[in-house]
Amino acid sequence: MDVIILAGGEGRRMGGCDKGLVPFQSQPMVAFAVELVRPFVSRVIISCNRHLPEYAVLADRVVEDPFEGFQGPLAGILAGLKVSGSDQVLVLPCDTPLLEAVLIERLLAAANASPESITVLSEGDKLHPLHAVIPRALMGDLERWLEGGQRAVQRWMHNHPMQLIDISEYSEQLCNLNTFQELRLLEALKSEG
Repeated sequence: MDVIILAGGEGRRMGGCDKGLVPFQSQPMVAFAVELVRPFVSRVIISCNRHLPEYAVLADRVVEDPFEGFQGPLAGILAGLKVSGSDQVLVLPCDTPLLEAVLIERLLAAANASPESITVLSEGDKLHPLHAVIPRALMGDLERWLEGGQRAVQRWMHNHPMQLIDISEYSEQLCNLNTFQELRLLEALKSEG
């Protein structure tokens, strides 16, 4: 199975910074995701829209959105699906550095048991749609969705068989860092712990 790590956002709440390359505990945030999934996947694909050489050092392959401008995470997922050779693809964002192997293991085990479904981590009914396994067979449908001007991740997912993996007891691992204030606060908590 390949992984697509999404690092193509605008980083608006970080003043336009490329979030995946923002340092967290002295290394780029995206490096945490890469290091975490390496034992589980055959290839690391990073979907980014700028700083491709910097991301290429960490990935087996980098891809850019197939559409102009920042079109959201589904465009990044589509770019990754187009170069993946695996039947299912793990999808992760670049900004959840507290994620641990236990959640990857649960996600992959559930996806292997139901390979035709989109498998998504959730806290009860609250989806974490960018922590998912997506069947590559849905690539054509996703491309049509985006070409039709649609961008909503969960709305697209709900058009297909889905299974939710409730990880409420691990919700702190899905803390995503959107601002420098959140990042500094989490770094301080980690250094105290």
